[in-house]
Amino acid sequence: MPAQSPISLNTLYLIERKLAGDEQPGIEVIGGTVDIYGSQKTPTSAPTGMFKTSAGFSGIDSFGMVPKYLYITQATGTTTSIILTGISAKPV
Repeated sequence: MPAQSPISLNTLYLIERKLAGDEQPGIEVIGGTVDIYGSQKTPTSAPTGMFKTSAGFSGIDSFGMVPKYLYITQATGTTTSIILTGISAKPV
């Protein structure tokens, strides 16, 4: 089973893929919906300057591409859990 990293809203993370071969890193969001931002370069004031990769996301999905930086904001409702699978995440 790949490592899981619980993360928080409104926190900039430096992330890195931790899977081998064809396995896909993923994300699970429980409760409400979130907007997901990614960037290959360090943003000066997240999420400004970052690309919105998903709007109004909830559920489970895999990453097609893993950016260097990740930032997630609340879109609707109340998110109770965000878990990355196969990705290490360090707050910046």
